[in-house]
Amino acid sequence: MEDIQVIRQALREDMKLFRSQMTSQEAKKASQQIAARVLELEPIRRAKTIMGFFSINNEVDLWTLLGLLKDEGKTILLPRVTKARNLEAVEYTSPQKLHKGIYGILEPEGEAFLSRDIDVVLVPGLVFDARGYRLGYGAGYYDRYLPVLRKDAFKCGICYEYQVVDDIHPCGADVPVHWIVTDRSELVIDWDFF
Repeated sequence: MEDIQVIRQALREDMKLFRSQMTSQEAKKASQQIAARVLELEPIRRAKTIMGFFSINNEVDLWTLLGLLKDEGKTILLPRVTKARNLEAVEYTSPQKLHKGIYGILEPEGEAFLSRDIDVVLVPGLVFDARGYRLGYGAGYYDRYLPVLRKDAFKCGICYEYQVVDDIHPCGADVPVHWIVTDRSELVIDWDFF
């Protein structure tokens, strides 16, 4: 088990390094390619409520995509970390209603949204594998949050192509996504969402 944890941590560190070496122009172009692919997905088109994320440290930037989806009349949610160190979804209404959370990431103000009413979650990650498992920064926020969603809620991993590897060596708490969208491809994990 200790060897697996070393491998997982090495994957995290490698991906943080690769991502930090991307230029802002490379990240912007890749983010636009990812956004275009996400907009074409049927679960996105059907969704009324979509949870995205506010990018940090050269993550895929979804801001333009979320704006387009909001303009289509969809309810856009962003994650917020609670004092108990759990994740909750809160509706994004305007830039004026955002403030920095405990990690310095912008989070919306307001009441938490019921997880049962969320149709889609766009899931960030440092590394994803071919079975849909992901590695984040290691705090387990999404691993605790994703299981509380409805069974038919679409969980879509969002990352750059180089962040997809063969195997992240998932552990018991890891939760796979249904689909992964990168700047170069889409990886279908669960054909029920195709």
